[in-house]
Order: sequence, then structure tokens, then C-alpha cells
Amino acid sequence: MSQIANMTVADGATTPVNHVFTPVQSTPSAVWKDTDAAKTYVAGQYQITAVRRGSDSPKGLTRYRLALVLPTMGNGVALPASEVDYSHQVVVEFICPNRGVKQERKDLRTLLKNLLADAQIIDMVDELRSAY
Repeated sequence: MSQIANMTVADGATTPVNHVFTPVQSTPSAVWKDTDAAKTYVAGQYQITAVRRGSDSPKGLTRYRLALVLPTMGNGVALPASEVDYSHQVVVEFICPNRGVKQERKDLRTLLKNLLADAQIIDMVDELRSAY
């Protein structure tokens, strides 16, 4: 089992900014928050959640659900700056048969990482376009 610790993740800005996600909870799910002092309100903190569910049965499945939430606060005019206006989110769920081997899980994770770097996927997500 990996020990919960800070995670540093760069964003997509022209000059990338590193966000340090600090663990705030480990049970029943792991939660990290970007406690950047510039984020005045707790509701505005970026958050990562990781949940593991599964059985130890060789014929069972283990699921890992990862969620990243990036809230945008109100502008202080139409909505108070202390309230979340909207959030961008991504949820990834790994479904791993317990009888699988480590290399298969590593391949799954690495292929996903590389898929997210593909120009077609980047265009679809960043520009909100459909594949055609």
C-alpha cells in the first residue's frame, strides 16, 4: 500500500504552475486538496479523490475511482465570490480483474496517460469538439 503524501501536479497554463495537493483524508477514501493560499475559500480548492473498492477473491474485481475537481468561484457580481459558480471534473475508473498481472495494469495506466496526450483527444477536450 502506498503511503498518502503530497502530490505536485503541473497545470496546463502557458507557463505551467505546479499545484501541491496536500492529503486531508485517507479513510474511507483518499482526498487531497490544493491548499494554495491564493484560493481564499475552501470551496474553491482543487481536489483529488481516490477510492478503492473490491474483493480479495481471485475471481473478483478491484476498482480504483479517481476524480479531479476544479471549481470556479463566482465573479462577485452575478454570484458572490465565496460561492462555486461551476466545476470542471474528470472521473477515471480502473476496473482490474484480481487474477490479472501487474504488467497488464501498468499497460492500462500507461496507455491511458498516452491517450490523454494524443492530439485528437486534446482537441476534443480543450475545444469541446466531436471527432469526425
